[in-house]
Amino acid sequence: MLSHRDADHVGGAAALPVAALSSSLEASHPLRSGRVPHMRCEAGQHWVWDGVSFTVLHPRAEDYERPAAKPNALSCVLRVADAQGHSLLLTGDIEAEQEERLVQGDAAALASQVLVVPHHGSKTSSTPAFLDAVAPQLAVVQAGYRSRYGHPAPPVLARYAERGIVVRRSDTCGAWRWQPGDGEAAYCERDQRARYWQHRLRHGGAEVATR
Repeated sequence: MLSHRDADHVGGAAALPVAALSSSLEASHPLRSGRVPHMRCEAGQHWVWDGVSFTVLHPRAEDYERPAAKPNALSCVLRVADAQGHSLLLTGDIEAEQEERLVQGDAAALASQVLVVPHHGSKTSSTPAFLDAVAPQLAVVQAGYRSRYGHPAPPVLARYAERGIVVRRSDTCGAWRWQPGDGEAAYCERDQRARYWQHRLRHGGAEVATR
């Protein structure tokens, strides 16, 4: 599933061998020109795979008919949950307007343990009502180191802090991994595999850190 057409969400998709594609991409998009079957992501779609439940919450069918709809506004929003109650909400780049519609439509359906922060922590997203509806224990921000867009925005981080939501950021954490079936293990890749100059070495019987 590809959330929407922005390059930072679909840039490497052509290199992935997949049997089917779900997205909000327009029919003329190059990723839809091949032989891979395509289905438009649309609220109400639901399937179960190996005991894991997948539910599309956004966009609605009528959203595709809106004139000059921004790609962000058509982001596929996907909730993933397993039989043990672990849940994850993937939000793409939705902004305040889409968040409001989701809350007004069915706020209870948003509740998730982990939230991938909308729009990389942009100040146009993560509205108070949306955060209250999702009520995550942990939020994951996907943002580049020293992002030129200023992601994640300080006011957004403050809203998460006010609610006691733990935030993990890819610019400081690296890849964040969650293994709910393994004692609720979660860790940052940089904590597990530090850069080589941070490795600790044995030297003359003493442990030293390289610089």
